[in-house]
Amino acid sequence: MHDLIVIGSGPAGYTAALLAAKAKMKTLLIEKNLNNLGGTCLNEGCIPLKGLLHHSLHCADYEKIMSTVSKKISGLRSGLKARLEGAGVEILEAQAKFASAGEVEAKGNIYKANNILICAGSSARRVFKCGNISSPESIFALNPVPKNALIIGGGVIGCEYASFLNNIGVDVTIAEAAPSILYGMDEEAVRALVREFKKKKIKIMCGVGITVPDDGGKVKIKSNETETEEQYDIIIEATGRVPFTQELGLEKAGIETDPKGFIKVNADMMTNVKGIYAAGDCINTPMLAYTAYKEAETAVDNMVTGKSGSLDYVRIPKLVFSMPQLGSAGFSEEDARKNNIDYKIFKYFFKGIGKAVVEESDAGFLKLLTADDRVIGASAVGYEIADIMNEIGLIINAGVSVETIKSTMHIHPSYSEIITEALIFGETAAAVSER
Repeated sequence: MHDLIVIGSGPAGYTAALLAAKAKMKTLLIEKNLNNLGGTCLNEGCIPLKGLLHHSLHCADYEKIMSTVSKKISGLRSGLKARLEGAGVEILEAQAKFASAGEVEAKGNIYKANNILICAGSSARRVFKCGNISSPESIFALNPVPKNALIIGGGVIGCEYASFLNNIGVDVTIAEAAPSILYGMDEEAVRALVREFKKKKIKIMCGVGITVPDDGGKVKIKSNETETEEQYDIIIEATGRVPFTQELGLEKAGIETDPKGFIKVNADMMTNVKGIYAAGDCINTPMLAYTAYKEAETAVDNMVTGKSGSLDYVRIPKLVFSMPQLGSAGFSEEDARKNNIDYKIFKYFFKGIGKAVVEESDAGFLKLLTADDRVIGASAVGYEIADIMNEIGLIINAGVSVETIKSTMHIHPSYSEIITEALIFGETAAAVSER
């Protein structure tokens, strides 16, 4: 009998297992493929892709880049396994399925636990059924490197993949059915990113329909005004992700899902069945590793102390690791208007930040929204904005006053000093035209 069984070893799964072990809970972590320990994020997503993006800035040799990144990922995976084992977590390689509400079947054996946490993750959505369309993970096994590529989908994954392929010399086209790429994100920031993409010769086609022939022939891309036909060496479908819950036998435990297959949970991450929780990509929340961490923490905290969850998904910072990057935190202008918030805008361009200029990374800007002497939201485009958005996320979450931020000294030269520059000089800088 275990205190906790965790199904899946991605960010939510391994975080929960480590936290439970720290709380002296007898914990079993079941992962169907230990070569995938750490989940999509560690093996085929967040971390390796960021490695590809970083190394492709300095080297266009795909095989050399992949060799370097693969070694680093292998080391991280080994380190995670050692950390789990060192914490006393029992690890089992097997496909887990529910036998009942309190029992999990794996490798023909039945395992019982007081609590079960489902962290089954997600898989790439496949809209097109043609055999010649590749999934996003194919970017880690290009052989040979294509001369041109079509990316179907202009969301986060599509834009990040486009940046990497562009860096290594591939002629990239993004085709998106929505009116713009990154639809739903700050429109001004998206327009700025589109301008930078076009400077890099990345083609963007929005509001289009796509017809892909089964025989690998030319792809038809049609809008209201035009229709084109072109042959592509590789077609990557990046149309989002879907929860990976179909193999878990949820019905045997009476666990409810929504029409899209996501597991329904409450604020404590508990399903409709007492003692069974879910976290990460398999529930209908932002598919981000760091939200998965907090969801796992919320679930384990509820198991151990009974404390209720209170995650705020509005305030979390978000980032697209394209080149340049695009980020946001808190309220957008549209959010503020919908909530009838009287807000002010402070904007400053990276062309006014010395470090960005000398490093030739001065594209983009930071836009801050304030109300009642507090920062309530932000959006940005730039080459080094991940840590800036982290800082702004903290500022928003802590309710730091504008005056306190303005009086805070930032290291000079640095990218993050744009935060205080925006609040002090933003009204003047906002009038400066983008070039």
